[in-house]
Amino acid sequence: MEAGGHLAIVPSKKVVASAKKTVKPRSARKGEPSFFMTDEMRRLSTPWSVASIRASQIDPTSLPAGVILDAAAGSGVQLIAFSNLLSRPALGIELDEGIAKLCAANMHLNSDGEVQRTLDRVLVGDGCEADSAIGKYWASLRESGTRAHPPVAMLHIDPERPRDAQNHSIDEMRPDLKSLLKSWSGLLQVGPKGPAILLDLSPRLDTVQRAMVDGIIETTFPGCHRTWEWLSRGGGRVDRLSVWIGSISSEATRRCIRVGTKKVMSVIEGEPSGATVESFNSALEVPKGAFITIVDPALIECGLQNSWLRKAVQKGTGYSWIRTEGRRPLLIHTDDISKEDEVRGFVVATGKIVHQRLSAPELHTLDQVASSVAKKGIGKITLRCNLDPDIHPTLQRRISRELKGVDGGKGFMVDMELQRPNGPQKLYIVCKE
Repeated sequence: MEAGGHLAIVPSKKVVASAKKTVKPRSARKGEPSFFMTDEMRRLSTPWSVASIRASQIDPTSLPAGVILDAAAGSGVQLIAFSNLLSRPALGIELDEGIAKLCAANMHLNSDGEVQRTLDRVLVGDGCEADSAIGKYWASLRESGTRAHPPVAMLHIDPERPRDAQNHSIDEMRPDLKSLLKSWSGLLQVGPKGPAILLDLSPRLDTVQRAMVDGIIETTFPGCHRTWEWLSRGGGRVDRLSVWIGSISSEATRRCIRVGTKKVMSVIEGEPSGATVESFNSALEVPKGAFITIVDPALIECGLQNSWLRKAVQKGTGYSWIRTEGRRPLLIHTDDISKEDEVRGFVVATGKIVHQRLSAPELHTLDQVASSVAKKGIGKITLRCNLDPDIHPTLQRRISRELKGVDGGKGFMVDMELQRPNGPQKLYIVCKE
């Protein structure tokens, strides 16, 4: 490979055989494809469940002709999902030659045997050098006897970012987002809604950083519509933040999606709005018989909680947000929420208030807590409140043991802060699901 150029790797049995000398292919979950990855690659790679769900969100007819390009392909998992589900050839670019070879091996290992696989390539080199990359790609096809010069139908980029940082900035991403988009802007096929681009970004980007990304997109592709998507896997955080641009964008500017291990649980789209949090002045304002719902924090993060509320609560229902920050946003409401899948998909837990405590559960009081909830018809309870992380698992195991054999339904405990005349006070609320 010459300086500033690219080296083309053709996915083949030979590449797979070479990869097996380094690492054995394996799947993350039963029933999922196997991939060649080092431990470091596996830590950074997109889970197959997320990659395949993302690919299924794209309508193949919305894409112009051409190949799917991943300009920072890594292990190739997301690129392979796009290629297989959209029935398009794949072109990956990876700066690290060792990783690029494993990516090529993964592409061949997971090929479906169609003729289009002859157009698959992995290029070793800089993803920002678009002219060099596309030239080398077409040259490699010619060398293999293929006269086609396929254009780029869709661009995907998942840039590398620093590890273990609480906040990220776009200046820390590699390859540089602005340089990469500018380099490829003239080589992307353009459909009725513009080019098809998916940017996979850090969920730790704040509003200022997201505005900077919007600015880069608008400068590079003026007037091109885009949809920001927040994706949650149900673990109490935003797992993925992405921007869907042009041909793969939707009519809305924001989308929130919650996924399970194999399928989409719920999707909501709309325009952002703020959430008003009401302060409770006394325990009398948290009546037994009302309901508390813990919602997925991604719903609040993307600003679509009011769009969800319009579907969740029926007319005449009283409601108020207790908390909209942290891992457990809380909504209190006078009637049960809708049981529609699109509503319940964003619910972590919901139940009727049956008991209140002024103190947190402790090891020496667990027998009392267990006795109290058992009298309310609860045989299994999940502690969904802020407790010392060092003893939280122990408290959960102990209370589960205390309730073993109790005939009752499921419940959960949450904490909320009351504003009292003499200062804030914590209240611990037990809800029966």
